[in-house]
Amino acid sequence: MQTKQLKYLTVAAASVLIVSVAYAADKPAESTKEPSGATFAHTCAACHGTYGYSNDSAFPGLAGMDHQVFVREMKRFRSKDRPSSIMSHIADGYNDAELERMAAFFAALPKKPEGKSAPEQPSKGETP
Repeated sequence: MQTKQLKYLTVAAASVLIVSVAYAADKPAESTKEPSGATFAHTCAACHGTYGYSNDSAFPGLAGMDHQVFVREMKRFRSKDRPSSIMSHIADGYNDAELERMAAFFAALPKKPEGKSAPEQPSKGETP
């Protein structure tokens, strides 16, 4: 009888262990790394072009924009000092540190020459 109880106890312990491992594997790892400026900048691409190289005169290019100008204008949108039905809502979604990271990303890119196509884009998975 004791052998039978030991079998059940072993099976129960193994089951708990398997379920625990499966649960832990299914749970995403907690990331302490802050998203990069490039990650945030991808949200700008729909209007301002991939990597901030706009092809539409209605939307200014962000590539090569001065760091402080980018931060200042985004804060003005966020505070409603610079009215915009779209940009005020978008800027409201970023804190100061995120705006700084986006500004650094765009400032590091070369500006698009007037009347010319954007500089060569990086390979998939790379950022300029």
